[in-house]
Amino acid sequence: MRLSRNFQVFRVIFKERYREPTLELVLPTMLVSNIFLTAFYERSGFQPLGIVLSFVPVISVSETLAFAIGLRNLVFVTGDHLYRGSIISFLTMPVKRELLFLFVYVTDNFVPLAIWVLTEFLYSYLSGIGVPSLLLVTFVVGYFFSENLVFFLTLLFRSPGVSTLLAMFILGGVFVFGGAILYYQLLQGATTGLYALSFSNPFVLWIANSLGKDLVPEIVTGLLVDGILGTLFLLVDFMMFRRLEL
Repeated sequence: MRLSRNFQVFRVIFKERYREPTLELVLPTMLVSNIFLTAFYERSGFQPLGIVLSFVPVISVSETLAFAIGLRNLVFVTGDHLYRGSIISFLTMPVKRELLFLFVYVTDNFVPLAIWVLTEFLYSYLSGIGVPSLLLVTFVVGYFFSENLVFFLTLLFRSPGVSTLLAMFILGGVFVFGGAILYYQLLQGATTGLYALSFSNPFVLWIANSLGKDLVPEIVTGLLVDGILGTLFLLVDFMMFRRLEL
């Protein structure tokens, strides 16, 4: 009986975020948009650079769509409930607060990422283009860090507008300006600062790596830092959610 009740609560949360035809549109769109993987791969003469370029967020539709759906769920669904006070109706549901957090986190963050991973593996299998596992991990870790940061801002300020502006400002500062500094250092041939800034935008390092530089250690270091930061934000998110007042 308890499992059935928990499933009903999860179903309510899930259906609120993925009303028809959301999933029916997202799945084929992500799958078809992976055409960039083939296009960049062929244009680069079947070189690793083509695969890397096809995975860069903003350029790639599927990666951008996964992040946008997660952002929409966190800020304009969960965040809107916090702003309007309607989160009370969920907090008073007959389910433990920890389990409710899991339901919200899975539907807001994990589902878009799971769809992305599924479509990437499927397209890679159908096209016969192998994608380096570390490159897949690069986006997953970046997504994990970004969405957990957005969740933190949403819980902290409880305002969709403020959360969105701050999220764009912080993430833009980290990925855009950090990536620009990495690019400048690579042009100058500097190597001392690559480890320190590797977390800001590993895709810049991936591009240089695909052109012949051995930057795998720097990429792995950046992913470890992003993963640790993402985990810390997740723990803080969990504690803040548990302490939400009715």
